[in-house]
Amino acid sequence: MSRNRFELILSMFHCSNNEKPEHGRLDKIQKLVDLLVFNFQKWYIPEEVLCIDESVVPFIERRIFRQYLKNKTHRYGIKIFKLCAKDFYTLQYNIYAGKEAIRETNVSHKIVLKLLKPYLNFGRCLFIDNWYSSVELAEKLNCENTHVVGTLRANRRGNPRDVISKKLKKGELFAQQSNSNIVVMKWRDKRDIYLITTKHTDETIEIRRRTGDIIKKPLAVEDYNVGKSFIDRSDQMSSYSSPLKRSIKWYRKVAFDILLSTSVVNALSLYKSVTMNNITITRFKEEIIKPLLFKPTVPALPVTPTSHKLISCGNLKKRMCQKCYSRCHLNLEGKWHKIKQGKY
Repeated sequence: MSRNRFELILSMFHCSNNEKPEHGRLDKIQKLVDLLVFNFQKWYIPEEVLCIDESVVPFIERRIFRQYLKNKTHRYGIKIFKLCAKDFYTLQYNIYAGKEAIRETNVSHKIVLKLLKPYLNFGRCLFIDNWYSSVELAEKLNCENTHVVGTLRANRRGNPRDVISKKLKKGELFAQQSNSNIVVMKWRDKRDIYLITTKHTDETIEIRRRTGDIIKKPLAVEDYNVGKSFIDRSDQMSSYSSPLKRSIKWYRKVAFDILLSTSVVNALSLYKSVTMNNITITRFKEEIIKPLLFKPTVPALPVTPTSHKLISCGNLKKRMCQKCYSRCHLNLEGKWHKIKQGKY
């Protein structure tokens, strides 16, 4: 297939009916996202640990829901909220469509409860960063039999004042626990770190750093670092051999991201869990592509060679034509006559 033909087919790619919009700003892509998320959850039952964080689909054109995230590799783009499980498997995929006209609840709380809805009341543990976490959210998740562990902003409403105002030296820890089993702690490392958890106490463990020094570190901080690595690993693997390119519509970029990146990474996670085969994401994509390649069934037309050379035909026994036979016969008779006369 030529490039022009491929680009023509790509320009016809659609995921919705433009005459009957149903999902507002995300009408062009939401049906595809819902279908894929349904299958993500159908074939995988997560373990105890879950993680919520945001990713970015790079996009620089002007859109009302385009975001600027200074801490991401691609600073401008469409924000995606993901719920990930162990082995970098994505369970939920929610596109941020901009501010709503009427805000009923806190945006971050609404996103967390929406993504976690199928997995509440099972005793799972959620890891989040300080954009989502608060004492109010921890109380809501407590009522849904779900643990939460996350970093905390010092200016959040409901934070215990004694913990926030406590002055600590490097390595010191101070924590308070509420009647509903919510622990808010402050730990001084290179700077003050605030953490909220409903699963841990103020227990500390000894950690050996790269320099060889042994320090005491809260167990909640160590578990948080492990739990938050799931979504970072998922984004890292999605970035390898990315199908995204410039100069295509925003909904096509999102469609290719969830179809050719997120779905493939999920498939790789399932493949590894079943076969125990440690295969790279690039090799896995190659194995997917091979059966899809077109194999011609009609033999190719022979090409006339440009070079010429003599070909030996071997010892072929063929009869001579009448003229050649008579000519050779006369020559042989003449030679035989001369032999008799002694001239040879």
